Amino acid sequence: MGDVTEEELVQIAKNFLLNSPPGEFMEVVTDVRALIPTEQLLNNHAAETFRDYNTEQMIQVLSPHNKHQVLITKHGEVGESEYLDPRGNQVIAFDHIRQEVSSSHPINGELDSDVEPFRAAFDDEAVKYVNEHYTNGATTVYGKRKGNQYQVIVCISSSKFNPNNFWNGRWRSTWQITFSPSGGQATIDGKLQVNVHYYEEGNVQLNNTVEKHLQSAGGDPSATAVNAMKAIIKAEQAFHAALDASYTTMGDTTFKALRRALPITRMKIDWNKIRTYKIGADLNK
Repeated sequence: MGDVTEEELVQIAKNFLLNSPPGEFMEVVTDVRALIPTEQLLNNHAAETFRDYNTEQMIQVLSPHNKHQVLITKHGEVGESEYLDPRGNQVIAFDHIRQEVSSSHPINGELDSDVEPFRAAFDDEAVKYVNEHYTNGATTVYGKRKGNQYQVIVCISSSKFNPNNFWNGRWRSTWQITFSPSGGQATIDGKLQVNVHYYEEGNVQLNNTVEKHLQSAGGDPSATAVNAMKAIIKAEQAFHAALDASYTTMGDTTFKALRRALPITRMKIDWNKIRTYKIGADLNK
């Protein structure tokens, strides 16, 4: 490996893993193992790397008691490999290597009772939205104090894996809504991410990240949640429409720019004389 140190080699391997396409993490792990001189180098950092990948991708797991989907995110991390399930009033212990729930226990002081009515109202609205618009989607909503204000964080993740047809994809969006419990305007900061990988006889990825800054009217828990989610839904639908428009025109713009403008001979074909070319003669026969 030349003059590359073990530390640099580990960082390179970690970067490969953290940029794995959705649904293909373990395949990349297998490939990376073949690139490093000793498997122990990877094993020493596996727990940290798996944890970073799983929380960044906001993977979905099944709540052990309430049978709804829960997202494993950095926003819900309350201990080493422990994550909030506010809707189920549980703390979930998650094994990042096996990618499965290992145990759970009731929430005990992890939720702010003053913020909870707002968080629960947002959760209700977010669940309605995700169930209606996202196939295989899930949402987890968190709440906390931020100085003299409240902050609700709405996380949405939706995945579809189709390896038989050589493509996988994941949508992620995170919305942080900050507001005063006494009313007034709520500020909304969002991050939307789309990653789709198509790999039949090639390797093409769509990896798009957009940030949004919005405002909505505040009020009681229900009004604050309804108004903020309306603004969020409008922003996400606009992003979806922009993606659709890009795909509609991509064939005539992006992909056309990648094609060779002229044959390798740098000469345009005279279609009126096509019969004089060998391919034309062959076709004429």
